[in-house]
Amino acid sequence: MKQYIGIVLLVVCTWLVSSCELETSGNGDLDGMWHLVRVDTLSTSGVRQMEQEKIYWLFQLKLLQLEDKSGVRDNLLMRFEHKDNVLRLYDPYIYDRTNGDKPLTDTSLSAPFGVNALEESFTVESLGGDKMVLRTEKLRLSFRKL
Repeated sequence: MKQYIGIVLLVVCTWLVSSCELETSGNGDLDGMWHLVRVDTLSTSGVRQMEQEKIYWLFQLKLLQLEDKSGVRDNLLMRFEHKDNVLRLYDPYIYDRTNGDKPLTDTSLSAPFGVNALEESFTVESLGGDKMVLRTEKLRLSFRKL
C-alpha cells in the first residue's frame, strides 16, 4: 500500500511540475523596487542627494509605479519599454484605485520623480546588482535597489 501511495504521489508531482509554465517578465535586473538616491542636473552640475526622500520606482512586467512613500505626492503609473540600453516611459496615469486611474496631463506631478515629459526616454548608463543610473539630456538619476 505504501508503495502504491508513493507511486501515485510521484506521478501527481511530476504532472504538476510539468504542467506549470513559468512566466517571466524578461526585465532582468530592472524588475523590483528602486530608491531614487541622487539627482544630477547636467547643465548646472548641480547635485541633489535624495537618500532621505521616499521616492521609489517599482518595475513589474511592463508597468512602472512611481511612488512617494511619504504620502506627499500622488503616485503615478506608466508603461515602459527597456531595450538596447534605452528605457522609454509612456502612457502615464495618476494612480487612484478608489476612483479609477486618471490620465496624467501635468508633468509637474511627475517631475519630483525625475520624469519631465509625458513620454520620456532615458539612456541606461548602468544597471546591475543593486545600482541603476539613468540619464536624459537634463538629468542623471541614480537608484539603489531594495
